[in-house]
Amino acid sequence: MAYLALDLGAGSGRAIVGTIKNGKIEMEEVHRFTNHPVKIGDTLYWNFPSLFSNIKQGISIAIKKGYSLRGLAVDTWGVDYGLLDDKGRLLSNPVCYRDCRTSGMSDRVEEIISKEKLYKKTGIQQMEINTIFQLFSQQETEDPTLGCAEKLLFTPDLINYFLTGIARNEYTIASTSQLLNAIEKKWDTDIFEKLALPYRLMQETINPCSLLGVLSKEIADETAAGEINVFSVGSHDTASAIAVIPEEGEEWAFLSSGTWSLLGILSDCPILDRNAMQNDFTNEGGVDNKILFMRNITGLWLLQRLIAEWEKDEEDCSYDFLLSECSASKPFGSVVNSDHPLFVHPISMTEAIQTYCKQTNQTIPQTKGEYVRCVLESLAVKYYFVMDKLKECTGRNITKLHIVGGGSQNELLNQYIADAINICVTTGLTEATAVGNIIQQAIADRKIENWAKGHEIIKNSFNFKIYQPSEHNLWTDFVIRHTELFE
Repeated sequence: MAYLALDLGAGSGRAIVGTIKNGKIEMEEVHRFTNHPVKIGDTLYWNFPSLFSNIKQGISIAIKKGYSLRGLAVDTWGVDYGLLDDKGRLLSNPVCYRDCRTSGMSDRVEEIISKEKLYKKTGIQQMEINTIFQLFSQQETEDPTLGCAEKLLFTPDLINYFLTGIARNEYTIASTSQLLNAIEKKWDTDIFEKLALPYRLMQETINPCSLLGVLSKEIADETAAGEINVFSVGSHDTASAIAVIPEEGEEWAFLSSGTWSLLGILSDCPILDRNAMQNDFTNEGGVDNKILFMRNITGLWLLQRLIAEWEKDEEDCSYDFLLSECSASKPFGSVVNSDHPLFVHPISMTEAIQTYCKQTNQTIPQTKGEYVRCVLESLAVKYYFVMDKLKECTGRNITKLHIVGGGSQNELLNQYIADAINICVTTGLTEATAVGNIIQQAIADRKIENWAKGHEIIKNSFNFKIYQPSEHNLWTDFVIRHTELFE
């Protein structure tokens, strides 16, 4: 039972084969590639031809390595999309959510639909990167591609279309758009009408853990894969990642740790009250009829940009070196709020942190170790405040935190989080998204009965590590001193 997970992040993509046998899942990364937006003129685009070429290459490599694939599935980041014309041709490379075209669009939309009403309908945290503001921006500027378009497909939907010829909007990725009604789980036609957005572009939604179609003959021949199944999974990577956590009850929360951090809980229904809205929580679609009630937080983006700058200067910036320097640096030097506008897409992240520290009368980091420590400690403090609001909005007594994703390999950060929040932290699912992708394919393929069986397989397959809080009192003083930066 071999399945191929095509897992695309905002910085890189991977093709990972998962084989399920003897009650365990074994995984092999067969292809990895970079994924960076490209600025052309004033617009920041994703390089979709390169992405799709690497997708096909990943399939080909899996076949060449001898895997007999029962199927494949795609997951990616949220909100971004491509537009097709009436002949199914891609009208333009998809625009990256970090492009400035949405600047000011949230305020413009709020003149037409209040933030409160929009939240009641969609349950989505109001962020200018959201699809609703990207689409509204195209409408406002009379973008000619919008007039020519017949279909809007989110990034994983777009890939699936060119793999199969079938156009669908998968539910979890559609929920990130702020255009889907949170309760009805359908496109909210009232929003489209009030904002004069072209409803004709939206496709029928499809749920996770189902069969989408098969590889087109052209792709099947080109990759030598044959006409294998293409499954619909939680194609928003966060949805697939959180689905694999083998935990029950209501006393736990999750943190998806990567470029973005997503801190929240699983719920059977959306939480749409004013308190949730004011605290910037979002209700995104999850797998197995769950809602991800969570807060989007700028995560390791700051550290990633620092490392990119240091690499340009050909300086030593391996993770082992940086974390060693971080450990040797003095604790609690300075703190930044990762969600501050200064850090959205600065020319220099080093200068952005320096500017923030100057504006807030704090000590400016001097060494690489001090910069890394500043970022990691700042994230732990940010999570403290968000966790406090999460408990307030849900009324839950949260005693455990499961951290998944690539950031869960950062042991220093994991311990800082445990200490700052005074909570038991569990890690071990660094490839949670790919695991979730593969388990869902097996469920759709009727080779795994349900998620209960899937969680048994996960428990048997991975080693989990627990971090106990040890220095909470030291962190409490640090948190209190910087409360005003996070309010």
